[in-house]
Amino acid sequence: MEIQLKNGEKLILEATSLMLEYIEDYKGGIDQLLEDAQGKKDENGYTRSMYATNQLLYAIIASNYDKPLTYRQAVRLVKLEDADKILDFIIKSIPSSNITENKETTEFQHRI
Repeated sequence: MEIQLKNGEKLILEATSLMLEYIEDYKGGIDQLLEDAQGKKDENGYTRSMYATNQLLYAIIASNYDKPLTYRQAVRLVKLEDADKILDFIIKSIPSSNITENKETTEFQHRI
C-alpha cells in the first residue's frame, strides 16, 4: 500500500516484523491494545482508543520510514484522511492468530 505523508514523501507500507515489535511494545501488550481500541472507559471515565490508534499508526510508519522517527513525528506525518486506510491495512496484515480470528475484535476492527 502506498500513501503520501504530510511532508510530501510517498511511503510504501509493508507489514514487517519490526511493525509487530512496535505493536507488542504497547504498554500491556497486544491484549491491552485491543481493549483500549474498543473504547472501554477507565476508572476516570476516559478511553484510550485514540492512543491505541496512534500506536498502530506509529508502528507502521516508523517501521517503513528510512530514518528513525519518534512516536510524535510518525503520527504527525499521517494525513487524517489516510488513517482509516492505514489501520485497515494493519488489521489485514497482522497474523490471523493474533487478531482477525478473535470474535471480540469485530468492534476493534470497525472502531479503528
